[in-house]
Amino acid sequence: MNRFVKLMVALAVMALPSAVYAQQGGFGENFGGLQVQGDQPITIESNQLDVDDANSIATFSGDVEVVQGETMMRAAKLIVHYVRKAQDGAQAVATSNMPGNSSDIDRLEAEGDVYVKSTDQVATANRADFDMKTQIVVMSGDVVLTQGPNVATGCRLTIHMETSVAQLQSRDCGGAAAPAGGRVRMLLSPNSQPNG
Repeated sequence: MNRFVKLMVALAVMALPSAVYAQQGGFGENFGGLQVQGDQPITIESNQLDVDDANSIATFSGDVEVVQGETMMRAAKLIVHYVRKAQDGAQAVATSNMPGNSSDIDRLEAEGDVYVKSTDQVATANRADFDMKTQIVVMSGDVVLTQGPNVATGCRLTIHMETSVAQLQSRDCGGAAAPAGGRVRMLLSPNSQPNG
């Protein structure tokens, strides 16, 4: 279970704000990106954990909070879809097969007031989905990215992790509109300095 939690945190942390800030010229050069420290302990808390092994789903629900070092993720619910692997060529059996490494995770879904923070860098949305196969993260619904006084808003953020290409949209977001009246909005503070 420890490797499972490490993976979950690493994906959430790596997937969210760092790629976007790197792509947004005003945030760009001074942004160090979110880091996951492999030598630091990871804590995950939720009101409930349900494992549906027959369907390969683990659901953390109720004030989910994941912390490692200075990085924190919160959501109302975190759903982990994992791949069940057969051993020695046999068919997968209905024994507990919780994921133990990154190849065991198919996708992650964080729902309800998704919040990721590391030092002065924050990403929030109504929902975040991470697809392990395609290495694509999609945050949707009232997306807000901040670093210190700098802010970017939209309704849908798509990050291609392998290429670090990100797109923040304000239209064609499945009925959701961007908070800035249908347009992506960015506020850059000219005198902002990175911490450190």
